[in-house]
Amino acid sequence: MTVYCYARTSTVENQENSELEAQMEQEDLRLHTFALGHGMHINKSFIDHNLKWSSNFKKRAKAKLLLEQLEAGDIVLSCSIERIFSSCDDMQSTLKSFREKQVRLYILELGGEITGKDFAPSFRRSLEIFHSLEKRRSTERIKTVKQNERSKGRFLGGSRPFGYMIHSNGRLIENPMEQKVLKKIIKMKKQGKSLRAISAEVSTPMVPVSFKTVQRLLKRHEAELQESASV
Repeated sequence: MTVYCYARTSTVENQENSELEAQMEQEDLRLHTFALGHGMHINKSFIDHNLKWSSNFKKRAKAKLLLEQLEAGDIVLSCSIERIFSSCDDMQSTLKSFREKQVRLYILELGGEITGKDFAPSFRRSLEIFHSLEKRRSTERIKTVKQNERSKGRFLGGSRPFGYMIHSNGRLIENPMEQKVLKKIIKMKKQGKSLRAISAEVSTPMVPVSFKTVQRLLKRHEAELQESASV
């Protein structure tokens, strides 16, 4: 008997969740703790990184490798439904494959093995599973569309970024006057000037720049400042 762990991360997670690595480490610890508590030893882990949410289990690179290695009596552990399935259809298809191979699948979120004949979730629990997967799929789809629009330079609402103005086609274009102010703010910060001193220096009746605005702009361009400091 070989015990495997499986997880996947989505493209949106990789782009938006700055604590994803720490989260995955915690989930890995949970899996190992569960395994030890049930007399198992995890032999190998498979993780599919940075995937589209709609990617089904059997179409993922690492999942394919896992399926090729599985033999009767093996066990697969996963932390949650969303770490392994992308939809209810994907869940049904994958469970069928595991049962045909006589492989047991444990989902910690569901309390244990879900490939056995004894696994029969209540109607309420089935609805919760369906709702969880469909809600996540919808959220990922919306965020993906927004990210694609942002990559094309389109303004999607909220506060207009300082240094830019909104073109009639919905794209953000540089505001020459504010860009000059922005460059001066960065230059003064590199010179060691305080935020309040910078604010007092660059603020004008036409382009008022508060202390908070200076702070926010410098945070946005933090990478540029760090790069110049390391040179």
